[in-house]
Amino acid sequence: MSRNLFLRYALIVLSIPLPVLPLLGQSTNVPVDHWGYRFIDRLETKGLFINEDFSTRPYSREAFAGIIAKIAMNLRQNNGYLSQAETELFEQLKGEFYEELLPLAPKVPYRQEEREPHLFSWRNTEIATHFDGTFAEQVRIESKEAADAGVPKSITSIGGGFRINIKNSLAIFGSGITSVLSETDSLTNTVFNPSLGLPVTEKALVDVAISDNTTSYAILRAPWFDFEFGRDLVEWGPGFRGNLLLSRNANVYDLLKLTFRYSKVKFEYFHAFLNADKSKYLAAHRLEIRPNANVQLGISESVVYGDRSVEPVYLNPFVPLIIAERHVGNQDNNMLSIDGTWFWHATRMKFYAEMLFDDFSIAKDLFGSFGNKWGVLTGFYWVDPLALKNSDFRFEAVRIQPLVYTHTFSRNTYTNYNNSMGHWLGPDADDWYFELGHQPHRNWRFVVSWEQRRRGQNDLTQGTRPENDRTVFLGGTVERNRYYGLRAEWQLRRDWFFSANYQYIQSKNLRNQEGFEQNNQRVFVRLGLNY
Repeated sequence: MSRNLFLRYALIVLSIPLPVLPLLGQSTNVPVDHWGYRFIDRLETKGLFINEDFSTRPYSREAFAGIIAKIAMNLRQNNGYLSQAETELFEQLKGEFYEELLPLAPKVPYRQEEREPHLFSWRNTEIATHFDGTFAEQVRIESKEAADAGVPKSITSIGGGFRINIKNSLAIFGSGITSVLSETDSLTNTVFNPSLGLPVTEKALVDVAISDNTTSYAILRAPWFDFEFGRDLVEWGPGFRGNLLLSRNANVYDLLKLTFRYSKVKFEYFHAFLNADKSKYLAAHRLEIRPNANVQLGISESVVYGDRSVEPVYLNPFVPLIIAERHVGNQDNNMLSIDGTWFWHATRMKFYAEMLFDDFSIAKDLFGSFGNKWGVLTGFYWVDPLALKNSDFRFEAVRIQPLVYTHTFSRNTYTNYNNSMGHWLGPDADDWYFELGHQPHRNWRFVVSWEQRRRGQNDLTQGTRPENDRTVFLGGTVERNRYYGLRAEWQLRRDWFFSANYQYIQSKNLRNQEGFEQNNQRVFVRLGLNY
């Protein structure tokens, strides 16, 4: 019943008489973990372009090409503005999106040897198809008990994907990855129930598990809107390591998504089927505006509901969800997020913040009342600090009050595959993070970092309303972990990446066990390739 309603809604959108609209060249989305996001963030902070795709990710490949074209045009007037390492990275980025750059004017020159490699490609005058393979191996070495319970000792992943462009009218993407995980606390049983976490199969006699994942969707794009239908992930907000309302922490979900653009305004809406033991859905929309070159503002709203069929009112992209929730009984989990970014291009800095309201009442105590559940994220990014070329400094802090993301009814907990769809930190916790990075060469990057993470005893499974309606931030036994990190990244060859990450971890009350203290050394080694 619910899925039929969802499909009918999708068919209504697809039945719009598109022949009267000039369709743009179609492109699939750029994965949210692609290295290009970090690089264009650096160039935007330096003032080389004004981003009109804002803080809604993933971007389309076409959007990336448009950004590259803007940067290339500005560099014609500011020759020498990029360092040698930045220039080489920009050439690699142009090669990555050379197909999307071809129809743009003025032409953006690129190096033939930098063109994006593929395992197999086929094209004619109407269809272009690319197939790629992926492989990754990650190994964790610990001197003592792991501070993060769910991190496997090793992960081996292998997979592949394809993207198809049909008559410049429809883009299709599909990928599948199989991972073998060993020695993690989350693999105590064979897991097929999505409500217990990402489905895995534990192999007999061997302490490993096999997990499969897939992303696949189709995109139709017109001059003023995009329509996407399939299985994908959405991330909203300015955060670097996570966002409060929608982050990459949760796994992909089946969705229908509409994106509207006009001048300096962007609006995005989607409705998703979440993975749980009963029917569970997410509806969300976001409005972004860039009033000038230095300021970017966004407001987002979401609602999680379940244990019934799809609500037609939540399929309306433009209805305020807080009002819609009241019209269907006021029993769902509605959230509101406000964020902003200020660019200080003259000094190559940007400041950003996001405020999340789960429940909010000005008549109640902001810090201690059950009626106020909120989170705040703030950050600062500085490119080439103190004139240190090819360097960057970043600070990010997060505080999330108790009971945020939880709900009286467990069906409305803000999770997908048992992971928070908001910030990975979870409720009743705070985190401070500092990072200094240096990239002397296109293929080498080095990072020094420090982080302090504190967690109280409330988590996503505890949504019961306190008897006295009072909450205590970091109440009870508080876990505190401090991470001192060194990381080196090396691009062995095009799209072959090797990284080594060392952490010295000081833990107090580990896993909220009073008096459990330890100093731990951890090393992550990872090799990944995409071809």
